[in-house]
Amino acid sequence: MTKHKLVLIVVLGLIAALTPNKAAAQMPNMDMSWAIRSQMQLQQQGDATARATAMAYYNYMLRLRRQGYRGPSLPTGVTPDTLRASTQRLQQSMDAYHASSAANSNATDRAINNWDYRAVRGCQWVVDYYGNKGWVCP
Repeated sequence: MTKHKLVLIVVLGLIAALTPNKAAAQMPNMDMSWAIRSQMQLQQQGDATARATAMAYYNYMLRLRRQGYRGPSLPTGVTPDTLRASTQRLQQSMDAYHASSAANSNATDRAINNWDYRAVRGCQWVVDYYGNKGWVCP
């Protein structure tokens, strides 16, 4: 009887050892289809807005032509200068965003390193004879 129990325990142990553990298994692929769908939806909205704006201008000029207007097309307000200014504003906003992100990252890094150097390693912040600043650790 005890021999059967011992064999059963060994067999169950082997089965448990050979069966892949769920925690050790590879993570499933991340489903990013929602992001792709969202990007496609936003692209469609932008395209639809551009088409609607162009169609509104076309219909407006068509109405003017039917009423007897024979001059050149009316300016839309979109010129190389306005496009350039828009691009420059976009670039400036991205530069400011990147600068603030870098400043935040640097502040976080300084705070973490300051604690690590002072509290954990026992270092001191010093300025040498030439004005160079740095950590001196024991």
